[in-house]
Amino acid sequence: MGKQGSLSSSKRNQYPVTQEERPGVTETTALETKENKEFEKFPEPPSAASEEIERGQWTGQFDFLMSMIAYAVGLGNVWRFPYLCFKNGGGSFLVVYFIFFALAAVPIFMMEVTIGQYLQRGAMEMWKMCPLFKGVGIGNVMISFMCVAYFCVIVSWAIFYMISSVAWTFPWETCDNWWNDNNICTTGKQNASVIAAINRNLSNFGLKTETAVEQFWERRVLMQTNSISEFGGIQWELLGIMLFSWLIVYFALWKGITNARKFVYFCALFPYFLIFVLLARGLTLPGAATGISFYLTPNMTKLLETTVWKDAGTQVFYSYGVGFGTLIALGSHNKFNHNCFRDAILMCCINGSTSILAGFAVFSILGFMSVETGIDIAEIVKPGVGLAFLAYPEVASKLPLKQVWAILFFLMITILGLDSQVCMLEGLFTALEDTFPTLLRKHRKISLGVTCLFFFILGIPMVSYAGSYWLTLFDAYGASGIALLFVVFFEVVGLAWGFGARRVRNALHEMLGFRPSVFWEIIWKFISPLITAVLFVFCIVMYVPLKYPGGENFPFWAQMFGFFLSSCSMICIPGYAIYYLFCSRSQLSLKDRFIEGIRVPDHLITTGHRPVPYASPEEMDFIDFDKKRTTNYKSPHSPD
Repeated sequence: MGKQGSLSSSKRNQYPVTQEERPGVTETTALETKENKEFEKFPEPPSAASEEIERGQWTGQFDFLMSMIAYAVGLGNVWRFPYLCFKNGGGSFLVVYFIFFALAAVPIFMMEVTIGQYLQRGAMEMWKMCPLFKGVGIGNVMISFMCVAYFCVIVSWAIFYMISSVAWTFPWETCDNWWNDNNICTTGKQNASVIAAINRNLSNFGLKTETAVEQFWERRVLMQTNSISEFGGIQWELLGIMLFSWLIVYFALWKGITNARKFVYFCALFPYFLIFVLLARGLTLPGAATGISFYLTPNMTKLLETTVWKDAGTQVFYSYGVGFGTLIALGSHNKFNHNCFRDAILMCCINGSTSILAGFAVFSILGFMSVETGIDIAEIVKPGVGLAFLAYPEVASKLPLKQVWAILFFLMITILGLDSQVCMLEGLFTALEDTFPTLLRKHRKISLGVTCLFFFILGIPMVSYAGSYWLTLFDAYGASGIALLFVVFFEVVGLAWGFGARRVRNALHEMLGFRPSVFWEIIWKFISPLITAVLFVFCIVMYVPLKYPGGENFPFWAQMFGFFLSSCSMICIPGYAIYYLFCSRSQLSLKDRFIEGIRVPDHLITTGHRPVPYASPEEMDFIDFDKKRTTNYKSPHSPD
């Protein structure tokens, strides 16, 4: 960091060494002048200044806030939150969600943003402040890795629907298409008596009706097989759309996220207009009250189920983006005195409100679908990852100028997916750039292109006929659940006890001029880690296998693969700690290595007005030399 990790020539000119600082000097001699010239020629640390320029900082007052909205307010709010809320009994899920929101998500969100801004580093390099926990940064990157692998798949679904909306009659409005099963298909246009008769007939064969929307989703968009074991083939249309999505992500980031202001602002604000339109229309549909009642009424028996607590806890972390390293990366692009405390609190309120609004919109539509089909709302659609792609098309069909609104609705899903993907990939790439600056930052466009190509290839199985099952596997095991909880726990412990919760408060005081209440310190050190640890243990002990939307368990091999995905991020933390203690700095005793591993280096302690983060050994030698020359200098002619 040029401004923080070294004293450049401009800064030496800004703070010249005066005669008052050299009490033994009465006049400037020729020898002293010669030495001063040599001092001015001392080589600049090669990476410090250039890194400050190339790393980039937010230039606008609201750039950081908008980037957080673009990142955190996304598919987790309008896709995953309603899906998990529906799956876990509506109001019961909300009760647990708000417990985790207040005591875990907000404090950890605040701490990540603060540390990123204060230390000006990504998720991996920031752990040089507490080297024993560097595996946490690697775990952050692995969690992001899992999410980045499938977000463009969801975007491809939305774009497919958007293209399909360009028709006088939507393909999900009728049962006369080649993919429909007319024997069980309903359009929602039949009256209640007809639907009741169809249900009675089907019940004799153990079957039930399916809506045209549901059949379009499963049989046309996904071309879905019956299990994850049946790979089927590639859905080539989705593959092409996914490639197009990755091209958008690449060109949005190829100059760095701080240079993509228009993209970030548009992606952050435009979806809100569409959410309010969707909500307004949903609340005016027949049966909306039924859906809202299901949404807000707690089912107390559900509170005793492990899945509700696990899903609510991980959804809070997932939706707010903690544990992925992205918030740290976004904060690292802030100016040192930016009010990140205000932005973090505001962002948490916006995020929570967006999830609640999206829930109202989706459940009002589900209530309407329940009335139209005569099926109880708890069984109206299968509670899978495609819930939003079942509810949104239904309401689009009921609007005037339906083609326009359908396109806008799926454009909203597309934008929310893309902006989350862009910010998450930025977080992952920033962590890698900070670790390998010479290779990656110097050749950013090429290395970013290779990264995008790698993730595109990784996403190909998720656009197969069994793709939705693979996506569910990555989402449930790799990007949330026990893996996310494990990483978040050690992140909080490392920040609150390694770096120090008091230092976090002091950092806010140094950056912003005020020190938050000691209550924050108590939450960071005790309450948040305890909640995360208890939830993690609870999920392990009361583990429930992943299930298909129909209720059957995923096969054993798929569950084992899921645990492998979880272990990819979890094993990094103890693995790196063992490496650090037993394989590094062999000249030190095990005790000294442990103490050094949890002790914040002296050069990260503030020097009075700015921190000096992560200077390389060469930078530190330069800084030490600089300090000696400016504070301990004696003229050859001065008295001893």
